[in-house]
Amino acid sequence: MAGPRLTTPSQKGPTAVSARPARVPATLPLTPAQLRIVRRIADGESTATIATQLSITIGTINVQVQHCGQKLGVTGRAAVVHACFVTGQLPRPEKAVLPGVLSKAEAETWRMVASGMTSLEVAEQAGISRGDALGRIRALRERVRADNDPHLVKLGWSHEVLDESLTEMASGTVLRAPVPR
Repeated sequence: MAGPRLTTPSQKGPTAVSARPARVPATLPLTPAQLRIVRRIADGESTATIATQLSITIGTINVQVQHCGQKLGVTGRAAVVHACFVTGQLPRPEKAVLPGVLSKAEAETWRMVASGMTSLEVAEQAGISRGDALGRIRALRERVRADNDPHLVKLGWSHEVLDESLTEMASGTVLRAPVPR
């Protein structure tokens, strides 16, 4: 017997069923040092490049990114970047025009990556093989010239494919956007 079908918040139709229980919203502030790392990750820089630029070890980068995920209640670098945009901890990137028309599958893939889904979860959600899911993600990155998944998330915000409406993360955490004052 198959388990519940995971859905993203943007899907219309029957009530969405999540395989994970929703967690309390998490928006603990990141430290300035953590934000310096996340900003560079969002720009598509490699861990080795960031470590060299900041004169710290690759291990320190990895630990700090893990701590960022714990504070935000998400897993994966792409989800950390998205959560920082949603919670206002990273400034929104400049808007850019997306060349051509984005297909529904591309938009959904973009949202799944930003939510922190693994390639296997993307495959299950889309009803395709893991290899096809990886191919979709790779093709999307190539189309918009993203260096990696976190950079893809930043570009998604820039092209207005992603925004603060995507708050339910694959980890089960529900992000809380800052309240305008």
